[in-house]
Amino acid sequence: MPEAGLPVNLAPAQLTRMSQLSDQWSFLWDKRRSLWIAAEDCPDGEQIEEADLDMLLARMPLRL
Repeated sequence: MPEAGLPVNLAPAQLTRMSQLSDQWSFLWDKRRSLWIAAEDCPDGEQIEEADLDMLLARMPLRL
């Protein structure tokens, strides 16, 4: 989990997965709540929150 005030370093696999999802999802690290947030980029889209980025990415729906 990233510490407050420090840059977030992503592992290559995390960066790859986030890039694959970036057409439909936006990602944010909320340092105040120590949570990763993924929001689907549509009016009625889902929002997923998780403290661990790997867990958040594992919960992301697969869309083909």
